[in-house]
This record gives sequence, structure tokens and C-alpha cells, in this order.
Amino acid sequence: MLTDWLSVGAQIAERLETELSDDVRDVRVVAAIDEIADSAPASPAIWVAWGGDRVIDGAGPGQGAAQAIDQQWIVALLIRSARESASGGGVQAAAGPLLSRVLSALSGWAPDGSRALRRIDAMQPRYIAGTGIYPLAFAARIIATTKGH
Repeated sequence: MLTDWLSVGAQIAERLETELSDDVRDVRVVAAIDEIADSAPASPAIWVAWGGDRVIDGAGPGQGAAQAIDQQWIVALLIRSARESASGGGVQAAAGPLLSRVLSALSGWAPDGSRALRRIDAMQPRYIAGTGIYPLAFAARIIATTKGH
């Protein structure tokens, strides 16, 4: 079992810093993705936040000694662009290639203590006045065991 239940988030951020260091100015783990637009990070930026756990019924050995848990992690890309700001065209053009790189870096990659990340449904993207926020979501399957097992 993980000794730090939220350590997967730091591992995701570290992986993205390594894989996208030439193209992303800020990668960080945060308490909530909702704060990304308000804090005005450098653009492009990626924020990683825990989206909670999903308990997988019937996916662990008997008697509750071990249980499968999907930790849900939100990875949000923030892009700012003044180009075509009325339509969002500049933001879309910049976001597409970076989203592909994020997906390539994380899909199938396994953080320590977890099975390989897999995509799950994410919230809708947001666009306001030249700023786009593009959330992706991933599940990290962890087998949680009770003490002594």
C-alpha cells in the first residue's frame, strides 16, 4: 500500500515536467483545478489535482483484506492566446499539440505503487477571453491492503 496516498500526483507532475519541459512553463500539483484561471500561472501551464477515489467492487481478494481503488487524477492544460481571441482559434491551435503530448506521456505509464494510468471521463473544457482550460482525467488503480496483510 502507498505510504503517501496522494504521491501519484507528484509522480504525474514530475513525468510531465520531464516530458514537456521545452514547451510548458509551469507544472504543479494543486488542491483544486478550479483555481487555475484565477491564479494566472504562466502559459502554457499544467496543473494536476486529485479527483477522489472510486472503489472497485469485487476487485480484490476476499474478506476485505485488499481492495482495488481507482484514484482519479485531473490533468488540466491552461493556454492563453490573444490570437483569434473572439473565436478561441489561437488557444485551440496551441492546445491541440500539447494535449497530444500529455496523452502520450501519461497513457499506459505506471507510477510507483499503481498500475498503468488509463483515461477516464473528464469535465468539459472552458474558454474565457483568450484563456482555454483543457482537463484530461486518468485513473491509477491501486490495491489497498489492510495493515498486517
